[in-house]
Amino acid sequence: MIMRKHLLVAGAFFAGLSLSAQTLLFSDDFESYTAGVGVAEQGDGWDTWDGSAGVDGEVSTDFAYSGSNSAKIAGTGVDLVLPIGPYANSGKYDVKWKMLVQSQGAYFNLMHQWSSSSTTYQWAVDVFVDGTGTVTWTAGGVEGGDAQITIGEWFDIQVTADQDADLGLIYINGEMIHSWQWSLNNANGAAGLNQIAAVDFYGTNTAGGAGLYYVDDVELWESTGVSVASDEPTGPMFFPNPADENVFVNATESWVGGQVNILDITGKTVASSKILTAGVVTLPTANLSEGIYFVKVIAGSEELTRKLVVRH
Repeated sequence: MIMRKHLLVAGAFFAGLSLSAQTLLFSDDFESYTAGVGVAEQGDGWDTWDGSAGVDGEVSTDFAYSGSNSAKIAGTGVDLVLPIGPYANSGKYDVKWKMLVQSQGAYFNLMHQWSSSSTTYQWAVDVFVDGTGTVTWTAGGVEGGDAQITIGEWFDIQVTADQDADLGLIYINGEMIHSWQWSLNNANGAAGLNQIAAVDFYGTNTAGGAGLYYVDDVELWESTGVSVASDEPTGPMFFPNPADENVFVNATESWVGGQVNILDITGKTVASSKILTAGVVTLPTANLSEGIYFVKVIAGSEELTRKLVVRH
């Protein structure tokens, strides 16, 4: 049977911070499976794109990050899916796994809407890896990216769906490489569902050919709280929202020495300020186009992100 755990994990303490709790909803290291047999065939919680055994990923001993087994995604005939929820409109969900890509390249996506018995789908983000290890993506209908991984070596992937902030984030080896408005329909950037429904491991690559990669130690976490400073002033992290000419950030003592940024939906920093003292930090928004942005505070080990609307 699949290794599945349900537990509360105490978030790390930071100076002056309250505790953040997480729930591990799903985990699988493939060690209880028989090599050479399908993942979805053996694993409670896995499925395939159309529900058929013919597109199942294979449990493999070729490579493994931990133990002896991993999931092998080889060629366009393989389409392994991890259904999630679906969870809609609230909550923060982190999907994490180890990944090893061969020179054939790789591809995966996350879905707002998916079912193996339906043709009604909505994509949230597509991520590609080419044969040189260059990582690109399409998010919110916009193509981008030039992050780099090493072909033939394991690396960490995390995709965060923060539905409270309507924010999507991609991390490689712990470094955030892209952020965007999570709910946007990936096909055209139009308004979509603020929802997470699946991760799809499909055996293709950047060029649309046959990819080859391995997945291990898959986890799904739900955040049940956000680490915030215990001495945070009463009220929101920033105001006003929507903003016109300026946005004012309530900086706490624990944030001094950190930085506050405004990001657009592509993850580009459009305004920034060092946090020199506790109190109100002012960031200009008068020159920003109307739309969705994100206010992000980075202070030591702490990162907080909230959605901002600019309206003139």
